[in-house]
Amino acid sequence: MTLTRATAALVLAVLTIAHHASLATAAGPKVIIVGAGMSGISAGKRLSEAGITDLVILEATDHVGGRMHKRDFGGISVEMGANWVEGVDGGEMNPIWPIVNSTLKLTNFRSDFDHLASNVYKEKGGVYKKAYVQKRINLSDKVEEGGQDDMSIRPGQTIMSILAMQRLNDHLPNGPSAAVDMILDYFKYDYEFAEPPRVTSLQNTIPLATFSDFGDDVYFVADQRGYEAVVYHLAGQYLKAAR
Repeated sequence: MTLTRATAALVLAVLTIAHHASLATAAGPKVIIVGAGMSGISAGKRLSEAGITDLVILEATDHVGGRMHKRDFGGISVEMGANWVEGVDGGEMNPIWPIVNSTLKLTNFRSDFDHLASNVYKEKGGVYKKAYVQKRINLSDKVEEGGQDDMSIRPGQTIMSILAMQRLNDHLPNGPSAAVDMILDYFKYDYEFAEPPRVTSLQNTIPLATFSDFGDDVYFVADQRGYEAVVYHLAGQYLKAAR
């Protein structure tokens, strides 16, 4: 059974296991999951597969999917949140990828960030020399490797920001100031984590397991069904909606 947007248009959606008896006659669920985003739907699916079917999922918005959410804009669906399948073509299979690419066949395109050094533009036009930009990229990568060493020595024992790590490795002690360094810093951290290095923890971000486990490639989902179709697909395998 596939859930539609209409079934999710509840201020407070109560999702119940399809084969479970009516909650009205039960003493109450054994498990309550708060949030019908990817984490909540996935948790419910795992519990269902383990035989734990006495559960409800509470969602305060009008949709399933959390930040995987689309809106109509001029007759075209646009994503309001997540847009990429990150971590593809590596040693392990990203579990999202076969659902997107094979099961649902969502339209997607590989995002090519391989030529960053050749595409850093100056404020007044033109591009910076590739050799110079690549040199700054190499330095930034070397500093990041130092951060990985810090975490391998003291795993889980300290909470350090990425900016603090940069300073400890004698890189941009006062933060990036040159235009190219500011661009690269934004691309590497702000763009990826939606927060600046000063408030982004080093723990669980360097290395970022999504890429180190699943691969460096990223694919942009551009399907009118929306990226949220993945969550609806998972939810439809074991849930029904109750008003």
